[in-house]
Parts: sequence; C-alpha cells; structure tokens
Amino acid sequence: MRKIVSVGGWLLFALFFAVQLVGAASAPDKIRFPYSPMSWNSLPWWMAKDAGHFERNGLDVDLFYEGASSVIVQAMLAGEANFAGLAGPAVVSNVINGGDVIQIAAVVKTFTVPMFSAPAIKEVAQLKGQKVAVSRFGSISHIAALNIFQKAGVTGVTILQSGGTPESAAMLMSGAVAAAMVPPPQSLMLKEKGFRELVGVKQFREWNIPVVENGIAARRGFVEKNPSIAKRFIRAAFEGIQTIYTNKELSIKTLAKYTKVNDEKILDESYRFSVEGLSKEGFMPPEAFSALVEQLVSQKSIDEAASKKLPLTSYFDNRYVNELEKEGFFKKLWQ
Repeated sequence: MRKIVSVGGWLLFALFFAVQLVGAASAPDKIRFPYSPMSWNSLPWWMAKDAGHFERNGLDVDLFYEGASSVIVQAMLAGEANFAGLAGPAVVSNVINGGDVIQIAAVVKTFTVPMFSAPAIKEVAQLKGQKVAVSRFGSISHIAALNIFQKAGVTGVTILQSGGTPESAAMLMSGAVAAAMVPPPQSLMLKEKGFRELVGVKQFREWNIPVVENGIAARRGFVEKNPSIAKRFIRAAFEGIQTIYTNKELSIKTLAKYTKVNDEKILDESYRFSVEGLSKEGFMPPEAFSALVEQLVSQKSIDEAASKKLPLTSYFDNRYVNELEKEGFFKKLWQ
C-alpha cells in the first residue's frame, strides 16, 4: 500500500512539474521598449502592440516614450532596456564610445522630415546666406537639412538648433529663420498658415539618399544570445506595418490614441506620411551608415581616428532580417 501511495505521489509530482514546464515555455518574453519620436514614425510599435502582433509572437512588450535618442541609448547601456525604437547618430556615437547598441532593422529608409520656408522663398537656392532651424544638432532633422543643401549645391546657410520640432515651427512663424525642418503634425499647421514645403518625402525618395531614419535598435550582447526574440520582435513590427498599409481606420485610431491628437486633418496627414515613409522590409543598406559616419566626422560629432578603426558592421547587423527573408517571411507578408 505504501508503495502504491509512493508511486502515486511521484506521478502527481511529475505531472505537476510537467505542467509548470509547459507554462514556463508558453510564457511570453517581457520586453521594455523605449521609443522616439511621438509621431507617425512610431506607428509600427503602436500597431504591433494594439493589433496583437507582439502577443502572437510570444512577446509582452512595455512601450514607453523616452524622448531624445541619445537619452534612450544611455538608458539601454545602463541595462534598462535591450530593444528600442530609434536610429541615426545616437547609434553611431555609442558604438564609437564603446557601447553595444546597434541597429537590427530599418522601418524608415528615407528622410521624411520636410523643409518648410517663408512663402517668399520658392527654392532651396534662395536660402544661401539665410538661417534655417533644426531640432537639435546631430539629429535626423539636422542630417536631413545637410543633405538637402548638399543635393541643391547650396552653401553659406546658418543652421540653428531650436530645441525641438514645435520650437522650429515657432521660429519659422516668427520670422527668426527663413526655413525650418518640421514634420507632422506641426507641418500641417504651417501649410494652413501659408508656409511653403520646399522639400518633402517625394523629393527625398527621388534623391534616393541612403539612410536609416528610424528602426529597431538593440543591445548586441542580448540579441546574439537571444536571436529568436530579435526575430520575433522584427516579425511583429513588420506585421504592424502591413496592418498600417491595409487598415487605415485602425491606423488613424491608433495614431489618435498615442499622439493624443483628434484633429482629422492632422491624423490624415500623419497617415499619409506613414504609408509613404514606412518600409516593407527591414534590410539596412551599409552605405547609409558610411554616409552617416562621414557626416558626423565632418561635424566633429565623433572622432575621425576612432571611426576609422571600426568596420561598418560595428553599427548594425542584418543577420536577423536576412534570416527572416530566407524563411520567406517578407514575401508572404506582402502577398
């Protein structure tokens, strides 16, 4: 009798242990995800969350707006997060300084911050000798402005740091600058007040400037040890983008929820920017990073000697996107 009870007890224990293992295996991976900016650029993360794509990929993602990319990178290096929604100079700068925050996917591969000007200015050439506002030195808006002047062959422009997008718009409206880099929703306000869009997304696309304006960043040490989580996060983000392209109503609703904007014109303009700017695959062109490094060196934002010691692949890793491509994920997603 004791043997029967003993065997029965062991069977119950084994069953209980097996149930615990199954439960542990099915528990979603928890991810803290800081992001920037608070605009349509972040719609892939919002949509992946609200449409259930993260959950279906076994991820429990805590989204939170952090602000400046440089602040997010510092928080990641301090161990507060392993993934983030950002791209650009902050990624290059941290690697130059010994950090391991890299880019693992691109979601916006064109400049999308438009340049607006006073009504009297009809072409970029007229900005020679004038003042132009960007949000911050070394920001995407700053890099985009430099590319505009390079493409237009314009020199002698004084670039001023406003502190943020609303401040750039205010400087333009007050007459303190002749032009400013201003994305939605402030860009719609400028249009309604008669300011001119000198350069927009269409022109940037025609120029075909290699860039990663926004994407998924991650701690290299973490994703190398957890490649499945990295791939599932990328999958969820691009499933979110596919939902954005195919479900305008839900996209507008999601934009309104996170941006706290209820103006239909602003939301519609933001949605237009998203379908014009969001990429359908996450491959990162190496030339985007070489161009960015060159620009940061020319601005003296990073040390030239230090940059020459590092291969371009120090700043990004396409392996996770490439694996998803080989598995047919992107092809099936857009069929």
